[in-house]
Amino acid sequence: MNHEDSGVAKRELPGGRSLFGITLVDAITEFSAWIAILVVAFDKGGAGAAGLAVVVQLVPAALFAPIVTAAGDRFARHLVLMSSFAIQALTAGGIAGALIADLPLVVVYLLAAAFTVASSATPAAVVSLFVHYARTPAELMQWNITRSFVRSAGILIGPLVTAIVLAVWSPSVVFLMIGIGCATTSVLIGLRLPRDDRLRSTVTASLILHDSLQGVRYVITHRHPRRVVAYIGAVEMLMGTFDVIFVAVAFEQLGRGGSASALITAAFAVGALLAATIASRRLAWQLSSLATIGALLLTVPLLALGKPTLLVAVMILVALLGAGNGFIEIGTQTLLQRSCSETMTSRAFGALDSAALVAAAVGAAATGAVIDESDLTSGLLVIGVVGVVVLVIGSIALRGSERAAAPKDEKLVQQLRSVSFLQSLPQPTLERLARSLEQRVDEPGTEFVRQGEAGEEFFVVLSGAVDIEIDGSVIDHLVAPSSFGEVALLHDDVRAATVTATETTRVAIIQQTDFLDAISRTATSHRDALHVADQYRRQPDE
Repeated sequence: MNHEDSGVAKRELPGGRSLFGITLVDAITEFSAWIAILVVAFDKGGAGAAGLAVVVQLVPAALFAPIVTAAGDRFARHLVLMSSFAIQALTAGGIAGALIADLPLVVVYLLAAAFTVASSATPAAVVSLFVHYARTPAELMQWNITRSFVRSAGILIGPLVTAIVLAVWSPSVVFLMIGIGCATTSVLIGLRLPRDDRLRSTVTASLILHDSLQGVRYVITHRHPRRVVAYIGAVEMLMGTFDVIFVAVAFEQLGRGGSASALITAAFAVGALLAATIASRRLAWQLSSLATIGALLLTVPLLALGKPTLLVAVMILVALLGAGNGFIEIGTQTLLQRSCSETMTSRAFGALDSAALVAAAVGAAATGAVIDESDLTSGLLVIGVVGVVVLVIGSIALRGSERAAAPKDEKLVQQLRSVSFLQSLPQPTLERLARSLEQRVDEPGTEFVRQGEAGEEFFVVLSGAVDIEIDGSVIDHLVAPSSFGEVALLHDDVRAATVTATETTRVAIIQQTDFLDAISRTATSHRDALHVADQYRRQPDE
């Protein structure tokens, strides 16, 4: 039982700069490696080889993504991130060595696949931490916009640096730089990123495998996460076509090499940066509306992309594509976070990664085959028309998921957060409690709990006041906002006191199972709840 202060102090994202720095490095290394591999493949075998390179990297990553991301729901996430970057450093160094030694291309492909698998752990761990720490939907949205901006900056920086390196040196130098960057980041994560605020749990290989399958099953069996993942999968299939299209435009349409391909990708990132900047000033926009705007920008420019012969004109059209992808990413990823149970966030994003990688591989392979067999302009027209129809209709379908994910009672959620040991809980946990609890209004003299009886409910006083009585003596008087009932629930014991309304009182009633499940979401909540309960149990003897 405890007295509460009204309101909740605003908190900054713990490790905020570190998390955004991780996102920046991840984007730089991912797209630098991606461009370098595509340039190597296209240079040796054309568009078909570039499409094959995409497939060889993405299919293994798609198979392992649910397992890799499931580890983030069991292991401390700072260790997951450290391991991810360490493995990326080793594989990037291996690719550089393979290119220098002129080993068969299949060796480069296999190492690139391992690099991609390891990198899939990073986004899921970061967005899971966002959900864990967010206190309001607007806060989660703002962090996602900032992440999108930082990621877009990385997508811009990576290709620009890659373009310079490829113009002066070779792809092997690109991978040497990536290896050094990933190794340094792994060390910095261990030094700067805050440790997880979560209870320890048993971890075994079989349990992680079970968790990964459970994540896939969760997305398949829950309508709204399934709908969002399917939509993002369609977007990623289109993005897969871009991997081949950008290289083909640079080599065939513009008559330039790998450096032009990198500049085109950089233009895509500039568009995404603009989208994040605009979205940051329009937080009131609906998530599904962002997806619709993005769908139009991501497809319509394709209808004209096959015509320009000037690099600047191509970059302008590609920047519009990037803006479209930026709007879609902000809207759909925020919607997926809000549609999922917080305990399933990493695994849901793992299932998303798997679906996205497969979709991108299919898109890239199909585009490579089409461009090899026909002309680039015709292929872009077909992709653009099909894309606009599928994505616009899909974005409209997301409106139902957005309505379902909206908080049912934001005021009630904030009242729950006024309880001291519930303050550190993730926003989705409190929203789930708000949806499942019972509210009632009682007259003065009503007994909520009686000393010595079994306890199965936790109470939050939303308005009014109650007396706390032990052995016939009033020992405390609580006024809203306050709470009681945690002692019996935490210690699986009978009620330690009788609680009676002293005026008309409205309470929220949370069942024991929901209460215990909620406070186990963070080590802080569990520890603070036990501390409050133990203080109250000692009070009669003091």
